[in-house]
Amino acid sequence: MSENLRLLGKYSDAMASGSDDAVYEFFSPDFHSHVSERINPGDQLKVYVQKAHGFALPEDAKTPIIMVGSGTGIALFRAFLHDRRATGAPGKNWLFFGHQRSDCDFFYQEELNAMKTSGLLTRMSLAWSRDGEKKFYVQDRMREVGREVWTWLAEGAHLYICGDAKRMAKDVERALVDIVAQFGARSTDEAVSFVAELKKTGRFQADVY
Repeated sequence: MSENLRLLGKYSDAMASGSDDAVYEFFSPDFHSHVSERINPGDQLKVYVQKAHGFALPEDAKTPIIMVGSGTGIALFRAFLHDRRATGAPGKNWLFFGHQRSDCDFFYQEELNAMKTSGLLTRMSLAWSRDGEKKFYVQDRMREVGREVWTWLAEGAHLYICGDAKRMAKDVERALVDIVAQFGARSTDEAVSFVAELKKTGRFQADVY
């Protein structure tokens, strides 16, 4: 092939398969359609494994987790949820997911709705940037429920971001600082320090691209 294909790594549920090792599978919800448009039957495709160092579930299975993803970033969190279910982890799980349109961009819709119904997903907050007259993103949804986000953080929740590095990750972090300042009764500087401490202690992790 004359051009490189950027492959997205999915954190795979090793526990469900009986393995003790976490592995990566190359997968995204629209991966196959992209590839089929660019290669022919019989062509060879070079692939590589890329690990997300340190991007992992909490060691304590009782720890709540908040997952914030956009687009194909949802794949990692789907695997996190499979892992939590396979291991019987009692910790609460909150998913923020955003994309453009709910009718065609809600990846794993049936599976995620089933996880919500079963109770595996404690909360699921969605944001569709092109469904309304005004663009609405995951960081906007976070601000709407900022008090509850702060409550989870105060309970020791770990927060994860996966998706767009250029804008989404920065906007989510900015929203997080605002939430900590408003509902944690801190100054902006204190809120920035609080978020920095989350990163330092591994409670705030990002896998962005």
